[in-house]
Amino acid sequence: MKKSLEALLQEKKGEILEKWEDCILSGYAPDTFYIFKNQKDQFANPIGYKIRSGLAELYDVLCDTGDHEVITPDLEQLIKVRAVQKVLASDAVSFVFKLKQLVREELASKGMAESYKEWLAFDARIDAAALAIFDMFMASKEQLYKVRLSEFTQGRHILTDGSICPSALVRQNKQMQSAETEAGVAPEKEKVAG
Repeated sequence: MKKSLEALLQEKKGEILEKWEDCILSGYAPDTFYIFKNQKDQFANPIGYKIRSGLAELYDVLCDTGDHEVITPDLEQLIKVRAVQKVLASDAVSFVFKLKQLVREELASKGMAESYKEWLAFDARIDAAALAIFDMFMASKEQLYKVRLSEFTQGRHILTDGSICPSALVRQNKQMQSAETEAGVAPEKEKVAG
């Protein structure tokens, strides 16, 4: 008796998730890859944990033939992490499409070529998930830019290039002037070329 695609996907879940995780982590530097891959504690390695748990949740949703919401809490956290990092939207979402190839490679030896309709349905679920994840990624990026713009327009931002924000510079100049006045030192007047 031939197993269904859903049963085979559950049987090979560990191997597929391991390779899928490697696909995402391969985009990081080798040292970072090692830490994210080997440190399993969610507090010592929050990004690696979010990647692992987000992929596992998405895999379970995609393997279930029912009509479930693609966006899960752990997946949402994974996408928010990707939105904060400096990656293109296509790179941030491409991991979803890599699942198709991984599943085909893992299950090719199981004789799944006959289950064409099941494959098409699985591929359609992956495509729908990728589109939903892309929308979530873009919404996270938009929210990030709105926060940055709000901080900038309200003067609450901190410049990270070593500069002093204009409001802090004005405060610093006023403090120096009042300190000079209290010390009895006359502030220097600018010389005007005549």
